[in-house]
This record gives sequence, C-alpha cells and structure tokens, in this order.
Amino acid sequence: MRTLTKLIAMAAAAATLSACATGRTEQEQAMADDLIQRASIVPASQAERQAIRSQDMLTQAAFWAEAHELNPADLEAATELSRVLRRIGQSQRAAEVARQAMALHPQDMDLQLAYGTALTESGHGPRAIESLTRVSMARPDDWRVMNILGVAYEQAGLRAQSREKYQAALMISPGEPSVLSNLALSYAFDGQAEQAERILREAMIRPNAEATVRQNLALVIALQGRFEEAEAMARVDVSPQTAEANMSYVRAMLTTGRRWDAISDSSGMR
Repeated sequence: MRTLTKLIAMAAAAATLSACATGRTEQEQAMADDLIQRASIVPASQAERQAIRSQDMLTQAAFWAEAHELNPADLEAATELSRVLRRIGQSQRAAEVARQAMALHPQDMDLQLAYGTALTESGHGPRAIESLTRVSMARPDDWRVMNILGVAYEQAGLRAQSREKYQAALMISPGEPSVLSNLALSYAFDGQAEQAERILREAMIRPNAEATVRQNLALVIALQGRFEEAEAMARVDVSPQTAEANMSYVRAMLTTGRRWDAISDSSGMR
C-alpha cells in the first residue's frame, strides 16, 4: 500500500535537510525531524482508495481511520470515515469526525450531510436540522436528504414540518418504502395507528421494502392489540424469542399508559 518511489523521494528530501544542519533554526530542525519521521508514511493511492470500498465495513473503517489520522485535512478520508462509522453503529463518533472536518471544509455538502445524518441516527435530530437544511437547499431533488431531514424534525417534535419533508421526498420518489415507513410512524406517534397501518401496508408491497418496514408494521398492529398477528409478522425477520420479547414490551407499554410516546423506543424510523 506504500509506493517505493515516494518513499525514496521523501527520504532523499529528509537527507538533504539533514545535510544542511549548520546554521539551521529550531523551526527548520523540527521540520527536518518530522519529515524524517514521516519518510515511511505515504498516503494510499487513488486506486487503493477505490478498491477499499469493496471490502467489509471493519476493513474500510481501519483504512479510512489511518488515512484520516495521517492527514486530518483529507476531505475524502473524513467523509468516508464518517460514513463507515455510521454503518458499524458508531454514529456519535461519525458526527464528531464530520464536525471536525467541517471546520476545514465548511461549504462541502457531503460533509454537512454526513454530520446531519450521523446526529439524527444517534437521536440528536434537533442539532442536525441546520446542516440538513443547507444540504436540502443545495440538493432539492434528493429524496434521501428530505427523508432524513423529516426524521430530524420528528425528533425535534416538529411534526408538521416532518411530514412536509416526507411528502416532499415522496414527490421526488413516489412510493419509496423507507419514506412511507417514516411517515407512517409519524402518524403512529400521534396515536393514529390505523392510518399508520394503511401506509405501512402500502410500503410493504414495494419490491425494495426492507425488513424494517415489516417490523414497523408489526409494531403498529401490536399497538392496536392484535398481538398474535403482530408476533407472526415479526417472526419473519427475527427469532421467535425476540418477537415474543418485542410483543411483551408493547403489552407493558400499553398497560402503563406509555402507548404513543414510547413507540420510538422500538421503531425503525430512519
């Protein structure tokens, strides 16, 4: 992953600096020492960066973490590291990486999106609204941006604005199941489980519907007291033990008066 020609060139430069030690200032000496130390550290080539994207997430995380550590100003490394960290469940760390990089690249929309998405996925949607709004203005035809902005508004308790963004996303990509699923949960938060069920069943018939949609439908059905039907549906994607545990959670939620405000604890809004 290191190129011999770059190593030789950097070592030669370091040797040249070392040969001029007489009369060198402390700053020049520090620069020389640093160059010698880095003579064996060479950034990955563009071909290597492209190839790493086909590897597993942990391998990608290690690769981009190294690239980011080598050069914190590397825009691509920061953006990719934030993306991969989200994929392996480290959304808070992903947001921090993006935030730090934004100080150097404040106008980059990919970083703004990475930051806002990571914040929202870690439950800090209100803090993500500003960045996601900037991205939505720059990319008005991207339904994914509208969708995650809708989730951020939902987390901020701004339900009208949330549904407005979901509807905007559906105008761009009609019938998109992930957007329909989020819109349905918004109605479920309002106690409109029947409306949520109708929307989720519409999402379920889409060929690209993910398992999360079915799990959300099972949740909404359970909230209406149809536990056997909900558990049977949940078992399609999770173990019988997990499905039973989920239904027990919903039963307890209903009997303790936390019917609607606790839906987000077990839903798949994203």
